[in-house]
Amino acid sequence: MLKLRRNELSLHMRIPADRCYMGNALLTLDSICEHFSVHSNSRELIKKALESALSKSIELSHQSCSGLFDLKFLVFKDKLQITVEDFMLADEPTGTNTILPISEDELRQTLDTVISMADDFKVMNENGRHACYSMQFNLLPAE
Repeated sequence: MLKLRRNELSLHMRIPADRCYMGNALLTLDSICEHFSVHSNSRELIKKALESALSKSIELSHQSCSGLFDLKFLVFKDKLQITVEDFMLADEPTGTNTILPISEDELRQTLDTVISMADDFKVMNENGRHACYSMQFNLLPAE
């Protein structure tokens, strides 16, 4: 039998890369923060960072084609790591414009406000993904 630790959590969700589904991700994040008694100031900062990251990813990658976000929430002791993998659904976008993969510099420039909110930020390059990045936050328990 698998023994779960009280200060650990791993959760994976996939949502369409569309603003109307961002609420699902934010509600999930809010529930995780509530479960781990994260201080309200930290909770709001993390929610703002995730909302901004998803919004900017949609603006950058999904104006002319649809896609999916794979979100992975990992909590280990006092750290929350959120990994966002952005999948494009169409091999060729409709129309004459072709979308080139985003460079790491372009992604960092687009997500500069998110990077400043996170305690750690990493861009991961994996084959077949349009963008993949990870944000880490130190969790402060409510007093």
